[in-house]
Amino acid sequence: MNYQVTLDYSIPFGELTPYVEALRKGKALASECAECGYVAFPARTNCGACEGENIRWKQLSGRARVLFRTDGLNGGFATVKFDGATTGSTVGLLNPDVKSSYATLVAPRGEAPGLWVELAEDYEKEKR
Repeated sequence: MNYQVTLDYSIPFGELTPYVEALRKGKALASECAECGYVAFPARTNCGACEGENIRWKQLSGRARVLFRTDGLNGGFATVKFDGATTGSTVGLLNPDVKSSYATLVAPRGEAPGLWVELAEDYEKEKR
């Protein structure tokens, strides 16, 4: 026998609500440890370096350098390091046809969750 079960639930974001709301707008809001200065993007509720719990918000530019990328039949993905962040992030590539080492954070399209970037053809232009 097969049964179909439909679940309707929501996941509260709690302390990460400002981070999630910024992402929805295509803005990069990182967490910064007030004790050691470690900047995490994606944001965390505690420090990944010293385990401190005194976290404050830090606005980043949203620009990133591509460290590694992979392309497949269903799109492209990359590990990037956002300017001003200590950590790397895994992102979806909005325009995987562009071959660039630089990208800018964008708001998710449609129902696609997660971090998405648009590859920049001219990073110097993007930096202005």
